[in-house]
Amino acid sequence: MKKLMTIALLTGFGLSAHAGLLLNYSQLALKDLDQMSKLIQSKITESRKSGGDQVIPLKECVQAVYARPNEDFMIEKIISPLKSELEGHNAWESSMQALVKEAAGALKNPRPFKPVVLATYAIFLENVISEMQPRAGEAFESKILKQIRDAKIEVPKEAINERRLRMMKELISPSDVAKKILEDHEVNEKARIEAEKEAAKKNPPKKQEPSKTESSSEETEKSEE
Repeated sequence: MKKLMTIALLTGFGLSAHAGLLLNYSQLALKDLDQMSKLIQSKITESRKSGGDQVIPLKECVQAVYARPNEDFMIEKIISPLKSELEGHNAWESSMQALVKEAAGALKNPRPFKPVVLATYAIFLENVISEMQPRAGEAFESKILKQIRDAKIEVPKEAINERRLRMMKELISPSDVAKKILEDHEVNEKARIEAEKEAAKKNPPKKQEPSKTESSSEETEKSEE
């Protein structure tokens, strides 16, 4: 009975997560800048007209933007309108955390999912990590990287084979990548602080000499005495 309940729960999760993807990574890869911009604008319009949760269409579109292979560095060119809309709802950070959790959950429970869906979630996390890396020391970016690191994700063989077959690229554990980035940032930050301390020792701040005006004033006061 417990086994049947577990299968039912996994299947339900898989169906809902699959339905949450607007498009898979191979479909998204075919879209150029204009097509992705139109997709974003349509979802922003849908959100503004929605009588329900206006965040949902925006989250779906953020997921699509990050799930598209980013060899052409398109994410940074098109994400701003979506981010601004979500920040208007005070939901940018919570949306990213929820989407990361969804992707991690799918990759850690792969059985209900098709390989193309698993590969899409893996690419989503790969792109999130890449976009967060330059600001790994900032509070939000660090939180997302730690969330991915702590999820201890191992990419399923199905996703690896799917990516290798279609794009001739390997997928490695997003958790391992996030861990390495955080470790490197910590090492670099310690080195920076030590370098600043050494520089301060070699070049201590000089005592400020009195200005000519102050010196002449002191001399005048002495002569008057």
